[in-house]
This record gives sequence, structure tokens and C-alpha cells, in this order.
Amino acid sequence: MRTLAAFVLVALGVSVAAAETVPERVVIVGRVGGGVWSDRATEARFDQPAQLAVVVIARRGKRTVALAPAGVTQVVLRGKKLATEELAGARVEWSTVEPHGFRTRPAANGATSEFYSNVSMDPKTFGRWLGFDTIEYFERIVQPWGGAASIPATVTSGEANAQQIAGLGTIRYRVEVDVAGVRLATPGADAIDTLGLLPSVHRVSIRRGDDFLGYLSAYLLVPEVFGSAGGGRTHQTDRFTGADCADVMVGAVRRMGRTVPYTNVAGLPSLAKPVAGLTELDATGTPAREVVGVRAGDLIRIDYGGSLRAHTPRAFDHVAALWEDRSDPDGPHQGAADGRLDGFDLVIHMGHPRLKIEPLSAQSPATIDVLRWRTK
Repeated sequence: MRTLAAFVLVALGVSVAAAETVPERVVIVGRVGGGVWSDRATEARFDQPAQLAVVVIARRGKRTVALAPAGVTQVVLRGKKLATEELAGARVEWSTVEPHGFRTRPAANGATSEFYSNVSMDPKTFGRWLGFDTIEYFERIVQPWGGAASIPATVTSGEANAQQIAGLGTIRYRVEVDVAGVRLATPGADAIDTLGLLPSVHRVSIRRGDDFLGYLSAYLLVPEVFGSAGGGRTHQTDRFTGADCADVMVGAVRRMGRTVPYTNVAGLPSLAKPVAGLTELDATGTPAREVVGVRAGDLIRIDYGGSLRAHTPRAFDHVAALWEDRSDPDGPHQGAADGRLDGFDLVIHMGHPRLKIEPLSAQSPATIDVLRWRTK
């Protein structure tokens, strides 16, 4: 609606220009299936289509306007709904923001391992807090200038040491936009605090399913941080910036909506019930006595034997989860499930430098026990 002053100018033959639209910042929004477009992290099951899109926030006079690609008619930014106008004439470049799996330079906190560690691994001071290690990140262009302003939300890594499984896991995105001669970008590899990348770097997490192993699979590509730490929702595991062997298991349960505290391997029996007592595994992963009744998702606590026996002062060194029951490919079941725990079974665990899925025999010889998450 024109003001009285504008009508006077028109009557005098003076043209009135529309208020200029000035781009101020750019935001990444995501959508799962036919859901709402939101600047919150994009989390989806593998069977659900997920998309990302660019939203340019601009100033038009005293108004704030949101400009988005065709089809993105409404967005939720910082919890508030905004109608959008069509974004036209913009040039876009998409990049992923990824963690280096291994540290590429000496740790400022004095940690000596190649992977990230917040605590000492020296036998004499094992577990002593060193301070948050600095996780290092890089950006990788996945769609160069001139691409679409909306893309599929996919998970792939540019690092050779990252075990990638059917697009599962977590990765983050950065976008740069040139609109009306103004260059804008979302936060990227330098947007960090002591715990790692800030939540303002848009996260995409794709999981296999809605059970424990499904949510655990969303942590693929998240780097190992021994002694990962933080409080509740600010924990490195809750933020998907880093996790150790026990924390990643607890983190997956928390993603299912359960309120459980983070703990170490020794503390897991407070959250899970015993399924099988202490058993020795030989170098092939064959147990000294038959272990039956286990199922996918059960926790396998590990105290290493052989040359690694007593390499830490703790009763248990590590924890894995049973991923898939398998058997000897040359045996009667020809590699299929046989209902017995042995070295042919696949386990998922936080290895160096990320989650790995591999045969239990890779963790042998060892002493193990088996736990199952409590339902309440």
C-alpha cells in the first residue's frame, strides 16, 4: 500500500521505485519426506527421501523476506514459520564439511595418539583429563558453482580411511551463494568451539532404522574421541562431533528418546542386564564355552588378551555391539546365522579412527561378557 507521500509524488509525475531487496545472510534448510523445511539438523532413515535447500534472508525496507527455490514455499527458521518468495538468479556452490579421522598435527592438549583423545592413554596416568582435543575439519566441494539451489541430503566421505556403508552416517554441509552481486555463505570448517563443529553447521544424519543399531549407524563417519565429554545435550556424542566406544553406544540409545547418562565401559551394567557371563575367546574368536541366546544389538564388553592383556588398568578395555549373526562359510550353515556367538559374527564398534563393522575375530583373543539394554 502506498503512503500519502507516495501518492503526492506520483501526482507530480515522480516515479516511485520499489524498496530494494538487500540479501543479508544465507541458511541451509532440510526436509525429510513431505515434512517441513527447517534449519534444524536433517535426520532421516535410509528409506526416507531427504533434501537440502538454500534460503536467502534479505531486507526489503523495514521488512525481512525469505527467498527460496521454487517449491519451498514455507520454512521454519529458529522455530518460527516464514512464508518465502522465489529465489531467482542465484548462483550456488555446495560443499561438505568433514572431520579428519586422524589428527594431522600434534595435539595442543598433549595427547600422543594419532586419533583424538581428551584423556591420557599412558598406563601410569590412564584416564587423566587432558582437556578437549582439537578436531580438525576440511571442506569438499560436492556441487560447483552453477548447480541447483536444492539437492539431495546424502552422506558420503572424502577420506579414504572412512568406512562407508550404503550412505549411512553423519556429515555436514556448507553452501555459498552469489545473489544480486552479493556473496553469502553458511558456517563451515572454521565454525568450531572446544567440542567441535558448532550446531550452526548444518548436519545431515542418515540411519538404517529406528532401533538401537539403526540409530548407532547414524554415527558412522563421526570421529573417535577417546574420553569424549560434555554435559547432556552438549556432549560431543549428542552433538555428533566425536565419541568413544561406550559413549557412542549410549548416544544411540539417547537418540531413541531414552534419558540415560553417559558412562564408560565399566558403567554399562547399570544400564544393561547380563546375557552371558565372562568367556574367553581364542585368537579366532571361538569361545571357550558355547554362547547362545545373544541377538543383534547386544553389547559385547571386551578385555583384550594376548599381547594386549592388561594394557589398560581397567577391567574392560572396549565395547562393541553385535551387528549380524554369521557363521563359518565352510560350515553347515554356509555363513548364515547359526544362533551362536563366535568370531564370524559381525560387530560394530568405535575403532581407529571411526565406527567399524568387522568380524568379532578382529577383537580376539579376549575375555568378553554380553549385556542387553534394559527396556526401562
